[in-house]
Amino acid sequence: MYKKEFDSLKEIPKKVIFYGNEFYLQKYENKLLKKYKNENIIKMSYDEYNYEQAKIHLSENSLFGGQNILIIKHNKIPPNIDKLFKNGNSSLFFFYYGNKLPKLTKTVVRFFEPDIRELIIFIDEKSNELNITLSKEAKMFLIKSIEPLFLEKELEKLSLYKKDISVNDVKELAFLYKEDTFEDIIVSILKGEDFEEKLENILIKVDFTRFLSAITRYIKDLYKYHLYIKKTGNSSLKGLLGYQLPFNIERQRVSLAVKFKEKDYYKLLKNMMDFELRMRLGKSIPEALFWEAIAYLKTFNSF
Repeated sequence: MYKKEFDSLKEIPKKVIFYGNEFYLQKYENKLLKKYKNENIIKMSYDEYNYEQAKIHLSENSLFGGQNILIIKHNKIPPNIDKLFKNGNSSLFFFYYGNKLPKLTKTVVRFFEPDIRELIIFIDEKSNELNITLSKEAKMFLIKSIEPLFLEKELEKLSLYKKDISVNDVKELAFLYKEDTFEDIIVSILKGEDFEEKLENILIKVDFTRFLSAITRYIKDLYKYHLYIKKTGNSSLKGLLGYQLPFNIERQRVSLAVKFKEKDYYKLLKNMMDFELRMRLGKSIPEALFWEAIAYLKTFNSF
């Protein structure tokens, strides 16, 4: 089902898989945490997943009354998670950040990228919570300049500044982050060109973790283009995207998409997602991992 259908349900099912757009995955995880804040919740993210612990939590009665709830967040299908979906009457919510949709339960909620109307509603709701007011121009500038996933954090930061927020306040205080703004430097990296000066300029304004995620997503998109071109023989991406890119951007993306072979995409994505996962788990110094990733890209053998 889609977001609208799920929102119309009178009761939330006991077992649900959420997947798709990361903005909504994060939003609905927060909604569930808020809704069930008085229940016995265990949350397992990525390498924190432990099947035996999860099974015990779902099977046993809560020591504090109420219900046991398990939230799993992962970009892969964790071992034995299919058994957990068959386990007892406790609630299990799986937020899946991967690409291959698992068939584990009948209630699967798929999220697509939010449109402008949905983002305005989100900004208004969050602004009310934070007791701030944004001008129409400020809202539109945020939507055009910042990835939806980071809107909440930017609104929280703006709320520390003052209550009435203008577009100039946003320009002055917010990290203006949109993946499209990184395309020039990402293209330089993937072409094996010198990019040190561009990178220095980017890192003055943007957190390095955001930039690393942008590179990985751009490579994922290129791989999607690569497969589409290979399957259809069509060098226009309109049939895949549903809209026409500017000619120069489309030519650039098509040229890069066919530059790499499938084994190259496998290596690139495997290693980039590994860097991101290690960064999220906090087992190494994040900045050191970032520069390790940049060094890897700089010496990638297909360049």
